[in-house]
Amino acid sequence: MPATIFLFPNLVLSPEQTKRLGKAVAPASLREFLADCDSFRCTDVFANPALSGFTASQWLWMLLSQRDTLAPTAPYTWKGLGGPKVDQEFWSLNGYRFEDGRLESSSDTFDIDDECDLRDLFSPLARRFNFDVQVLDGRFFFVRKQAWNTICVPWEAQRGKLKTPADGENASQWEELHQEIESALASSELNRRRNQEGKPRLDGFWVSGGGFDEQLLPYTQIRCLLSDDPYAKGVAEAAGISKNYIVSPKKGWPDCPEGDRLCVMTDFEDPRVKEDSELWTKTWDQTIEKLRTYMEGCVGFEKYHPRLVACSGMRVSIVERTKEPAKGFSLFRKKYDHAADWLSAGNL
Repeated sequence: MPATIFLFPNLVLSPEQTKRLGKAVAPASLREFLADCDSFRCTDVFANPALSGFTASQWLWMLLSQRDTLAPTAPYTWKGLGGPKVDQEFWSLNGYRFEDGRLESSSDTFDIDDECDLRDLFSPLARRFNFDVQVLDGRFFFVRKQAWNTICVPWEAQRGKLKTPADGENASQWEELHQEIESALASSELNRRRNQEGKPRLDGFWVSGGGFDEQLLPYTQIRCLLSDDPYAKGVAEAAGISKNYIVSPKKGWPDCPEGDRLCVMTDFEDPRVKEDSELWTKTWDQTIEKLRTYMEGCVGFEKYHPRLVACSGMRVSIVERTKEPAKGFSLFRKKYDHAADWLSAGNL
């Protein structure tokens, strides 16, 4: 039975959020949708707390690439944005500001005014470390011909935390590069102009996600992807999914070959949803309608079954239907109630 996989980044509830939502933690619409889902399991993706927050991107990488290495997000973000094939190592740059010592996001994309100033600022620094500067759709990348032997925390995991030091042969260069960028920003006119325009200040840029764009063999058996995320789209293409079958969720399923399908759901990315019981319930009601529409759109020789994957922290929580419900009166069917356990990743 082919699966329709729904990936929910940042969905798993903390014990505090579960308590705050109270009886609303498992809305009726969700419990009804999951009533025929007979399988529930949790899996640890990471053991290192420094990588907490990167789980969804890592799980997607492991699913599509069939590898358990740390996901190199930069080259596949470039690929997903439509960038040309470049046989060089890519590193992403994400702007941050310091808040009580923690690194908070300032911006990942920049308008033309910021882009010009940042090009002037980055170019001499990049050359010192054997990098070139590339920009695509307002996103900055450092690229180089030879691999930079540096292991660092991805930006998704670093955001909101104290700075995590790098490891590897070139870790000292990585630290020096960050210091140079911070010093250059501190003495530039860029932040003065951004302040006048009401933009958050830029104290530095996190350089991470390094790797080369390569074909991810053997190719995945997943046939299509619904996502607007450049990274997800880039990995899917490299894993052998045709560009024609990588589309926006707004367009619905493409007419693709039979097999597993994947959809990245972004309904719960706003952290406020998990703090307000009324908003939480309303969002789930709307999301379930989407899921039902997606399931109805999965037509093939075999009946598709849903697999819902919730991510947060260092774990994934999975609930799915692995067999067809018994025929007969629904009143006498066995019903499962995994909703609360699934949402908390078994941490109730």
